[in-house]
Amino acid sequence: MRPPNSAAMRRAAPESHRSNNPVKGGDIHAMLMNNTLVMTARPYGRPSHHIEVDVKKVGCSRNASRDTLTTKDHLAGIRSRGYQVHGAAGVCFRSRYLITNEDAIEVQGAQTSGEVEFVAVRQAGHIFISVGSDHNDRSLEELWTTMLGKVFDTAKSKQMAPAVVAKDAWLHEDVRDHWDKIVLRSFVTVSGRSIPYQEFTLAALLDLGFYLQNEPWFQQDGSVLLGGTGGTLPVVPEDIYKGQRSLRNVSFPCDFRFEMYDPVLKRTIAHSYKVISLEEPGSLSL
Repeated sequence: MRPPNSAAMRRAAPESHRSNNPVKGGDIHAMLMNNTLVMTARPYGRPSHHIEVDVKKVGCSRNASRDTLTTKDHLAGIRSRGYQVHGAAGVCFRSRYLITNEDAIEVQGAQTSGEVEFVAVRQAGHIFISVGSDHNDRSLEELWTTMLGKVFDTAKSKQMAPAVVAKDAWLHEDVRDHWDKIVLRSFVTVSGRSIPYQEFTLAALLDLGFYLQNEPWFQQDGSVLLGGTGGTLPVVPEDIYKGQRSLRNVSFPCDFRFEMYDPVLKRTIAHSYKVISLEEPGSLSL
C-alpha cells in the first residue's frame, strides 16, 4: 500500500487548519507535556490527604548558602579562572516534566549525582514542604566551547537529569516557626554499604521567605522550588564524587537516599531512587 501523499494532504487542508499559531489565544504553554505529582500531605495533628500537583514551573536555587560573603568569594574564584558564571542566590529553571517522585531515573551517562534539598510546592493556595534531590550531570558544569567561550553553568547540568522529590509533604505553617532546626541528610551506597553523604540544617541555607520575596513566579499553583544544598561530609571517600573539578577516576553511586527530619515535631520524610545510565560504563557521554 502506498503511503498517503502528505504534500497533497497539506494542499487540501482547509484554510482554518493553516494557522501558524496552533493554540487559540496564543497560550503556548497549553501545548506542553503535563506532569502531575501525586503526593500525600501530612498536616500535623490532622488527617493526611492526597494532593495532585499539576506542575507548571520548576525552579532550582543555585549558591543558596545563607553565608552570602562566602558565596560571593566562591563565585569570584570561578570568574578568576576565566569563566562566565551566574550571580549569587540565583534561580534557574528546569523543564516541568523533569521532576518526579518515582523510584528510578534514567540519565545519559554515569557522571551524574544527587544533592539533598528542601522542596517547596505551591498548591491549592497552600505551601507544602518536602525533600528532594537536585540531580545533575556533572560533566556539563564547566563548558568551554567556540560559541560560548568558558561558561560555568549549572543550569545545563540540571536540564540533563530529572529532579526527584519525596512522596510526602508537610504544611509550611507547621514548620515555619522552627524552620532552621530541620535537618537534611543524604546517603549513597559504596561497595555495597550505605554511607552518609550530606548532613546540614536549613539554617545553612536562605530560607523560604527569601524566595517568597524575590521570586514572583512561585505565587502560582503548580510551582515547585528546590531550595539549594550543602556540602558533602568528610567521611565520603576521595574516589567518590564530591565536587571534584576533574571527573577522571571518580565514581558516581548508582543510588541516592535522602531525608528531612523535624526534631521538634519528631517526624521524617524520606525517599530513595536508583540511577540508570543509558551509556555503557566508562563512557564520557560525549
